[in-house]
Amino acid sequence: MLHTSMLNTYHKIRKKIIKRPSQVILETTNKCNLNCPFCMVGRHNVLVKKYGNAAHSHMTRKLGVMSEGTFNLVYENLRSFGINKVYLHFQGEPFLNKLTPRFADVLKRNSFEVGIFTNGQAFNDRNIEEIAGAEVDLIRFSVDGASEETYQQNRVGGRFDRVYENMKKVALAHKGKKTRVEWQFLVLKNNEKETETARDMAEKIGVHLFTKGYRESVPELVPENPEYRSKYHNKPCKDIYHQIGIYWNGDVVPCCYDVDGREIMG
Repeated sequence: MLHTSMLNTYHKIRKKIIKRPSQVILETTNKCNLNCPFCMVGRHNVLVKKYGNAAHSHMTRKLGVMSEGTFNLVYENLRSFGINKVYLHFQGEPFLNKLTPRFADVLKRNSFEVGIFTNGQAFNDRNIEEIAGAEVDLIRFSVDGASEETYQQNRVGGRFDRVYENMKKVALAHKGKKTRVEWQFLVLKNNEKETETARDMAEKIGVHLFTKGYRESVPELVPENPEYRSKYHNKPCKDIYHQIGIYWNGDVVPCCYDVDGREIMG
């Protein structure tokens, strides 16, 4: 029954396949300032030794940030290839690269649809002003808790008060603009009772909250509510048919789960 269901989904996807990718996830850096227990990257420093994380060992490639020269080369190729949507994230925290707002601005001024996913810890007055000036289409904060205690279990090394204040500042800086500011709340066993609190807090600062179910890469984190466990199971991935990933050094990979460059395409 499961096999038949997956085949049916696959055939539906194939009918909609386009001849070339329409969007790119662009890694401005693979460095990160947090050590999340469910992440395949994490922080390559003393926090990993202290807290441990089996998932972090998946990435062994060199850490770095995208240079302006590499971005310019990538940008010209995206234009000639007909890409129209770029997400400035992959592995790592985009705002650890000081050039990320500039990259976003160049893309937006040249008619790309641009989104940025961030953990929200690296914002400051300068990059908030810069990214507001770029007027990207989407800024999505990954914040998995509505209290300091819970947040620090899931986003180890970060502070909830800081990210909440940064969400507030970013939302205020984009008031009257077309940018959508979102709070993505990954529902886990230790935070599933805080979803409504998070919804109220998001509404208070003008941010759109949505919850996301958790895939069971760390069994201890699986939520008790089956609503957040079942709806993402055993479905073929659609992204591989319309999306490619580009590392900070310009390498191209077909899958967002290829954190270590196992299938370099170019």
